[in-house]
Amino acid sequence: MADLSDLSRAEAGLAALACTAYDARSTRPIWLQIYDRLAQAIEGAVVTPGSRLPGEVQLADMFQVNRVTMRRALALLQSEGKLQARKGVGIFVRQVPRAFVIRNDMRFADSLIDCDAEVTSRTLRLERACPSPEAARLFDLEPTDRVIVLHRMRLLDGAPIYFTRKELPAHRFPEFEKIYQIGQSVSAVYKAAGIPWFRRAETRVSGGFAQHDEAEILCLNENTPVQYVTAINRAPDGTAIEFNRGCWPMTGVEFVFQSPIE
Repeated sequence: MADLSDLSRAEAGLAALACTAYDARSTRPIWLQIYDRLAQAIEGAVVTPGSRLPGEVQLADMFQVNRVTMRRALALLQSEGKLQARKGVGIFVRQVPRAFVIRNDMRFADSLIDCDAEVTSRTLRLERACPSPEAARLFDLEPTDRVIVLHRMRLLDGAPIYFTRKELPAHRFPEFEKIYQIGQSVSAVYKAAGIPWFRRAETRVSGGFAQHDEAEILCLNENTPVQYVTAINRAPDGTAIEFNRGCWPMTGVEFVFQSPIE
């Protein structure tokens, strides 16, 4: 998160852009002229990646327009991925996308390459429930069978970057909760169940817009562009042991697909 000095520099740079007189409305609507200036500030590093902008009211005063006009300009920048709104925190210039390696032999923390930020995780929910249709087909379960459902969030330096919902066949991991509680590690649960290693057998990436619960967890506005990553993990004998659907802010990550090192 940007500190006060970052915010002061951003304010000074934006104030300089706001001082220029607007062209005639007939030439270009005022809200689009504000959009142009804010985009110029972003592309020209007047406001740096990751920095927080002044609040909507302050920006409206700075550019001498009403909040509705300012909101339209900010909304277009957000839809293009140049800005990211974090609910309850503020509006930020998008970070340079993090490179995330997708390889079947790498842990999450190791997959964020060239990342000097602290990677932490937070368990949001752990329960036993009926399987989703996808998990039921994958694990060959009846609708009344049970799966372990784990909701977990990953954070970089305390800021949420990724939310995942995992499903695992409950009959395969009878002591999941007990073992997971010790170190918050799914890999440890695998090993305790006699699975020394696993491989990511399938990965699918698709785009979408953050739904209410995803937006709340990732501190985004609803309908912010996101990327969904659906993955399947298999044990050495080929049986499916995990169905995983994750959600990333669209502009927060760049996926790098690699073959495992021989």
